[in-house]
Amino acid sequence: MDATSVAVHCYWNGRVKMESKDVDYEGDNVNMMPINLNYGTTYAELLDKICTITGIDRFDFEFNIICRYPISSRECKPIPIKNDEAVELMLEVPIRSGVSCVEIYLESNAVSFPVEANAPANVQISPSIRLLEQESNAVYGGNDGLADKLLSKDGYGNTSVRRPLTCVIVRKFYYGEASSKNSNDPPTYDDKEMGGRKWEDLNMDCLVNVFHKVGIESLLLDVPRVCKSWHRASLDPKCWESLMFPEDIKCKIWDNGRFSKRLMMEYQENFSSTAFIKFVIDRSRGCAAALGLPGCCTEEALEYAANECPELKTLKLNTDLPNKQRKIIPRLIPKWKNLEVLVLDRRHKMKEILDQIALHCSNFMRLSAPGIKVGNWEASAIVTSLPNLRYLVLNGATIERKSVVMILQGCKQLVHLDARGCTRFDEDDAEILELASHIPSFMCEGSRRNGRFT
Repeated sequence: MDATSVAVHCYWNGRVKMESKDVDYEGDNVNMMPINLNYGTTYAELLDKICTITGIDRFDFEFNIICRYPISSRECKPIPIKNDEAVELMLEVPIRSGVSCVEIYLESNAVSFPVEANAPANVQISPSIRLLEQESNAVYGGNDGLADKLLSKDGYGNTSVRRPLTCVIVRKFYYGEASSKNSNDPPTYDDKEMGGRKWEDLNMDCLVNVFHKVGIESLLLDVPRVCKSWHRASLDPKCWESLMFPEDIKCKIWDNGRFSKRLMMEYQENFSSTAFIKFVIDRSRGCAAALGLPGCCTEEALEYAANECPELKTLKLNTDLPNKQRKIIPRLIPKWKNLEVLVLDRRHKMKEILDQIALHCSNFMRLSAPGIKVGNWEASAIVTSLPNLRYLVLNGATIERKSVVMILQGCKQLVHLDARGCTRFDEDDAEILELASHIPSFMCEGSRRNGRFT
């Protein structure tokens, strides 16, 4: 097994069955797909990968992920996977138990949203209601009159009781009564039925504060179709501060990815990947703070991103980025003077990139390079170019012991170093542990000199 990742067998279309000392998975149409998960994979990243291979929409279904966790050579227990800590525990199974792969079982249930008492039968409460309630609380009681609009009488005739915001969405994102065609017209319900609340009265900042968290796909294909006020809010540049393109966009924009298919169905137009990337970047109007371009990014699109995203703070370089585009990254770094975070892999020219960061990015604080190969050359580049680095992620890397020592001796400002699951040094190395004792968060569990887990 590759020391940088863990083999995981993902099962779906079935139900978990408990045995006396084991966990089984049954169903008439059970599917299985092997996947590789890198050390450091988060729960959100695991969900994204599961949705990609199964085709299940995470917004329409609730997931119950169960790991078949061996507690001995003859007994396994079900471990629910619900957060980053559980994912980390799951990825340690091969290290702790010596098994060749991890098994996870997926149970999915269609989301059933409660229907408001006075709403028509075809109206459902949106899953966005919780976020909208939180954001409305942030502006509640301000001077813009929003508080008065959200007040309603309680059973005693008092007007000091605040009712929760209610977001009603009709099937197929219609807003208002059922219709045979898409409509952005205002709702036709009686105001009394809706408690006097209208979406056009909702503070625009509330909507923007929610929508900037939903991602490119929802901003393009879901949010604008709900109603006019949502459409207007989705055009606010603040909604486009994080430009993390869906990873299933391949070299041709209309490849088999789920997002690409949705985009083509919506616009019925086969435009180029460069045009698509430019279109999304333009939505940010120069306010983009995070950028993760897809593997289909052309040299022209990359240059455009460098020129149009001057406020960039986080840059994620795609693993599938072609070599021609990789070579120009060092030349573009000076245009991102506010850069603080960089995520890359071993295919990129790390030393050349770090040299430019040292010269032009005074606020840089975090380097994430999971699975990278770190020799003396790379370690020297980190120490020389980034002596004030505070966060370093090298989980699953191939890194020589002397390179670890060099980094620990040279980067005195580190507060977080993730070196879990690495090869070429041992997790219980006394000198390394001593040098790392000043780092508040130092992790090296599962690292082995020979890269073999026993």
